[in-house]
Amino acid sequence: MEPVLGIDFGTTNTSAAWFDQTGRLKVVPVTDKSAVLPSVVWFPSADSTKCLVGQAAKTQLVDDAKHTLFGTKRFIGRRFNSEYVSQHKGRFAFDLVEGADGYTAALIYGQMIPLVDVATVIVKDIVAKATRAAKHPFTQCVMTVPAHASVRQREAVRRAAEHAGLTVRAIVNEPTAAALFYANLRSPKQTVLIFDLGGGTFDATLLRVEARVVKVLATGGDAFLGGSDFDERLADAFAAHLEQTSGVSVRESRTVMQRLALAAEYAKIQLSRAEIVDVRVPVVAQRPDGSFVDLQKKLTRDEMEQIVAPLVERCISACDDLLGRAKLRPEDIDELVLVGGQTRMPIVRKRLAHFPRLSSEKDVHPELGVAVGAAILGRNLSRTNASGLSDVVAMPISIMLPGGRSVEVIPSNTPVPCVKTITLDNLPTWSAPVPLLVFESLDQTSVDREIIGTVHISEEWRTTPNVTPSLELTVGQDFALTAKLLAPGGMQTQLQIVDHRR
Repeated sequence: MEPVLGIDFGTTNTSAAWFDQTGRLKVVPVTDKSAVLPSVVWFPSADSTKCLVGQAAKTQLVDDAKHTLFGTKRFIGRRFNSEYVSQHKGRFAFDLVEGADGYTAALIYGQMIPLVDVATVIVKDIVAKATRAAKHPFTQCVMTVPAHASVRQREAVRRAAEHAGLTVRAIVNEPTAAALFYANLRSPKQTVLIFDLGGGTFDATLLRVEARVVKVLATGGDAFLGGSDFDERLADAFAAHLEQTSGVSVRESRTVMQRLALAAEYAKIQLSRAEIVDVRVPVVAQRPDGSFVDLQKKLTRDEMEQIVAPLVERCISACDDLLGRAKLRPEDIDELVLVGGQTRMPIVRKRLAHFPRLSSEKDVHPELGVAVGAAILGRNLSRTNASGLSDVVAMPISIMLPGGRSVEVIPSNTPVPCVKTITLDNLPTWSAPVPLLVFESLDQTSVDREIIGTVHISEEWRTTPNVTPSLELTVGQDFALTAKLLAPGGMQTQLQIVDHRR
């Protein structure tokens, strides 16, 4: 039975774990004191094969921010012309550009590097550390993704692992992996809410644990909210303080704002333990007379909590919405499991005090719980090929007709595996081949729909006299598509489907 490596490829940090031949859990050591690898890559030259990964790369965020890539998981598998990329690409000191395939890539020394390749470098590094610790190579893995990751993002993470030489046994949602870790520690029948606030996304997943089997009931959250957004809010406050005290504006400098974000991350971590912290960033700007400006500020925990309170409320609102859809109240939840480094912030736990029980770090480690859950899933699959969980569809799958009308085929939170078939009558009259888009999106009106495939209705079916066909479309949660046209008299034809997943 070959061990399967569970890898939590995170926006901020990456970690991994596995079960050895004796059945003991092993967490991959990154350093003597840490089991998390910063998801940062530094390119010292135009030779993209020579780069540093992890903490050594993170130290270059100040000295060479333009060639130090971090937080790229937020953009992996996203088209460059998407609304999300357009809105957020200016927040980083490095340059994001459109790759040859239309997806987002990084520009390093004039060379375009696909973000899948950046992810591959990080995965290779954690696998190499796992190999040294286990004293044997790994060829199989379970990868984790945010619950609301699109089909393109999931495929990008899969390709990154495959490029690193691994066979991907499964891709599991991060809160579901954390639930597997929790279920491994508990045997009673319980209703649990996973509160997963990581570096790039917030996921809330409601589940039932019974006999160490996890059944996901519903999932929600905010795909555009994470720890880096907390850092950005604090960095904006630091920039405002500089403007008030020195009259210098630094908001247009991506490099300076990145330095302020690093200072914000440090202050945020310190204020999880202390009530006040001294924030100092030297030489952040230059006055017209040539003198330099330093950021010097005492930041209290109360001040920080006021700044980030709107973000915390977005998390609470998403939880309330999830519970409302499940017709449950906070007192119906046996335990709220906190995952993700951002849950260490005291205001987060304070705001969740209305739940009967909150997990402690001894129950589920905020930064390692997801990797351990992935390792448990890998162990289960290697033993019996059974996962030990029942999941749901995170994002609804819909079809768009010419003219913009959308019809939902598979609603969100539908248990998987599932296959749904719908029949559409009164297709729009068209004198040319009709393209029907099959897509996934949390919001049917969103411009950032993830197109899964295109169904083409040929012109002859649209112009045949006295024939009014209807469309029968079958969609699976694995995005397998079949489509056929039905017409009076039993006439039917299979339709061509163009697959957009890759």
